[in-house]
Amino acid sequence: MADAAVNPAGQLVLLACLVLPVLGYGLGLRQLHLRGDRWPVGRTVAGAVGIGCLSAALLFPPARLLPVGAQSFPAHVSEHLLLAMLAPLGLALSAPVTLALRTLPRGARDRVLAVVHSRFARLLTLGPVVLLLDVGGLYAYYLTPLFAAAERNAWLHLLLHLHMFLAGCLLSWYLVGRDPLPRPRSARGPLVVLLLAAGSHDVLAKLMYAHAFPVGADSAAGLRAGAQLLFYGGDVVEILLAVALLAQWYARTGRELRREQRRMAASPT
Repeated sequence: MADAAVNPAGQLVLLACLVLPVLGYGLGLRQLHLRGDRWPVGRTVAGAVGIGCLSAALLFPPARLLPVGAQSFPAHVSEHLLLAMLAPLGLALSAPVTLALRTLPRGARDRVLAVVHSRFARLLTLGPVVLLLDVGGLYAYYLTPLFAAAERNAWLHLLLHLHMFLAGCLLSWYLVGRDPLPRPRSARGPLVVLLLAAGSHDVLAKLMYAHAFPVGADSAAGLRAGAQLLFYGGDVVEILLAVALLAQWYARTGRELRREQRRMAASPT
């Protein structure tokens, strides 16, 4: 994505893609404030962190900050961690769909709900599909000639990074669960998906370290350093995902327990 970032026109497009969601989120917060409704501060902070990580990856990719001759692959992995893991987690925690449903006019709200509950959304939020899009894309990118092809073709580079970002958003949305989903989630399904995704990421990093993948992307030392960063950095983000998942489970269980206690208190002896 470096070519798009270096080109001034590309920078303007990327800047617009970042500014418009921020403006939309800010307008939603303002509307809630004007009518006296509250919005958790933590969600706003999470959204700011997500947009900050996305901005760093798109407008100031780490590879561009390196001196000539430095190892480039660890910087590329840093960009991946920001773009495909940290930014999606922050955006999922900010609950943008929930904010839209609370602030949009009824017609627009109905259209958002129609998309959320569409057949396509139901297909995308099947656990195996979430894993295939997120993990399968990474394996194809790093273990095949696709990486080298993307480095030669700016449009392919942009397309692949867009896929990684959207797949990361889908995984985080599925796991965090603050926004409405097309179908009720089981308590066990997201945890299984997280464990499989984390294990697959670790296996990918070990394959890259052992066999110097992607071929020709950097020196052997640079590839090993990048694989180590992917292994340990991915583990940190996956721990954050696990904390968010368990926090949502704890909050949901507490709400169900309080409802049951109210029913018992209201029922005759």
